[in-house]
Amino acid sequence: MDTDKIKDFLVYNFEKMILVAVIGASVFLIYSGYQQPLFTDDPTHDPDKLKQTANQVKLDIDEDHNSFVIDGEGDDERVSRRPAFDIVAATDRSATGVDDSSYRPLNKWVAGSQSGKKIRRRDPRITPPESLVVTAVASVISIKATDPEPTYALMELEPADELEKVEKKPRRKKRNRSRGGAFGEEGEEDMGDMSDMLGMSGPGSGFGEMFGGEGEATGSSGPTRTFNKEFDFGYRPMGEEEAKPIPTFGRYIVGAAVVPYKKIYDDYALQLSDSSGYTVGRDTPTFCDMQIRRADVTGKTADEIKNLKEEDWIQLRWDRKLLTELAARKWSGFAPEIVPDDYRDDALSLWLPPVLLDDYRSYASHPLIPELSRSDLERQQELLEQSQDKGIQEFKFEGDDDTELTAPGGRGGTSGGSMGSMGDMGAMGGMDMGDMEGMGDFGMDMGMAMMGRSLDPNPPEYKLVRFYDFYTEEMYGAKLADSAQPGRVYVYSIRYAVDDPNFPRFPTLQPKLNTLDPEVVTRVRDLQSKVKTLEDRTRLSKRWSDWSEPSAPVSLPVSEEYYVGPIESGTMNFWQVGGKEVAYQRDAPEVTMATCNFDAAFDAKVPVRVEKLFEGAVLSAKAEHADVVDPITLEVKKTPPVDYDSQTTIVDIDGGVPLKITEDLTEPGMVLLFGEDGSLHLNDDISDMEMYRINTYADERGE
Repeated sequence: MDTDKIKDFLVYNFEKMILVAVIGASVFLIYSGYQQPLFTDDPTHDPDKLKQTANQVKLDIDEDHNSFVIDGEGDDERVSRRPAFDIVAATDRSATGVDDSSYRPLNKWVAGSQSGKKIRRRDPRITPPESLVVTAVASVISIKATDPEPTYALMELEPADELEKVEKKPRRKKRNRSRGGAFGEEGEEDMGDMSDMLGMSGPGSGFGEMFGGEGEATGSSGPTRTFNKEFDFGYRPMGEEEAKPIPTFGRYIVGAAVVPYKKIYDDYALQLSDSSGYTVGRDTPTFCDMQIRRADVTGKTADEIKNLKEEDWIQLRWDRKLLTELAARKWSGFAPEIVPDDYRDDALSLWLPPVLLDDYRSYASHPLIPELSRSDLERQQELLEQSQDKGIQEFKFEGDDDTELTAPGGRGGTSGGSMGSMGDMGAMGGMDMGDMEGMGDFGMDMGMAMMGRSLDPNPPEYKLVRFYDFYTEEMYGAKLADSAQPGRVYVYSIRYAVDDPNFPRFPTLQPKLNTLDPEVVTRVRDLQSKVKTLEDRTRLSKRWSDWSEPSAPVSLPVSEEYYVGPIESGTMNFWQVGGKEVAYQRDAPEVTMATCNFDAAFDAKVPVRVEKLFEGAVLSAKAEHADVVDPITLEVKKTPPVDYDSQTTIVDIDGGVPLKITEDLTEPGMVLLFGEDGSLHLNDDISDMEMYRINTYADERGE
């Protein structure tokens, strides 16, 4: 066979050869498989034995092995884990005295005298303010009228019309399965009255008495509607003839921080109480001044804010003296104080502006400041201990008794009128204390008053620091170039001053130089060389703390508020997908909101009820008129047509789906809004319910 025939043979029979090879390999594999032993023939692979082995392992795991692990039973190499600690011997060692020769003082006290070095006065440490919190506030403030017969825009408006009552659909009552349940003797539960269910009716509840409800009449029977005093959360002007109040709109930043008073008090005692010439009035902390500074951080990163330079800060003119002048000359009264006297100091806690209608409690105090005075806390603790001693498990918390809890601006307890006398105090507080020293015997009397102060055995942990930064273009005719501006972002820092116990502002209280520490003597002599006038001594006698850490960034508030009302989820279809129920929303949800714009033309908050808002809608609204509350007289007035232009946009709406347990209740709703200042806000109908109902006159409508 020649080469060509071989090639032809391979070409024509190649596939047959491959087939023969595959068949041969298959036969070989089948033959090899038949030669292997069966898996079930191996006794170690028997399923019943494997199951039995697994059950035995489980039983072994469930058995108690503690004794084996601890004592090493059955294993000679295992070391016992029982501790060899002898508690009796250790107790005996702890009762044995240690050698105190290395701790014995060289100078011992002798009866009636001291041998060795004399204890000299040092400078106590002044800890900077802590936990600075800033809040942007927009509110209407009561100010003094300049005219004998004052008028303002709201006074000239005509009274608002009576509102039509909304007809309520009859609501079904569901029968409880058990008799004598929590909802009546026959077990009937009224799920229709939402206000009763949530405890929102009745005196002092914040609902049900707003307009024409039970209790005090609210003006629906007369020609003029009046706002329910139950919802007046701010200061109530008394209407004194010498200072007739008028409203004005203001925007400002409120800062609140704490001074670690007890820590400072204890350090004063440590540095001064054992020295000669110790006097409680002079040698305990006495606050005398405070300074506020602000830095514009608009567009700065977090690292840049953290590393601000000294030139980035400006010191505000809103110091204690200027604010005292503002309160005495401009404000018409003061809002009632909610912080107990124990935690306030006139030099640190500036007075509250006479805020009208709005609740100021959220920014008037600080989270670290208790709501009760020290005496109330001690009395509460005594009652708790007495109840525990008697075996009584129940404890009566605040609000459980029959005491009527009034709003901050109410006339229960401290009223705004009683704060009027603070105007004279404020005028005195704004006066430089150096001037007081030059007033003859008055400065001496103040010094003697300080000497007469008593030692506080239990000083409070903190003292409140409170300050303001008002947005204004001028004050008393002078331009304020450093006023905060809308749209800018700021951080704040504060510090305070105390009377120097080793160089007091009253020369009669000056301790002798031979009682001072050498370093303090050098400092005091340097200060004495700089004193030329009484004002110099007053200025140099202030010991300033370090500046506090910068606050969180904050901006002046926008002139609008919004509150979420009822949410309608639209039609919902439910599909069964993979054994699970999946909700499909056919229609876009809609929400009703109360939008409130602070109108400068009226110096009041103008509320407008806007219905059927959907995702992507803005809060702009037009109305033929709006019902506005006169914050001075509480009369409801009718405004001209309202064209409310807002840039706030609704991003998303969630909730409002009917609950399966009843057709009268829905899931709580939430609305995500993109504010006109570029910030995101998540509002919900539960938190906004009270303010929504107040601003939409829901009770007067019968809703």
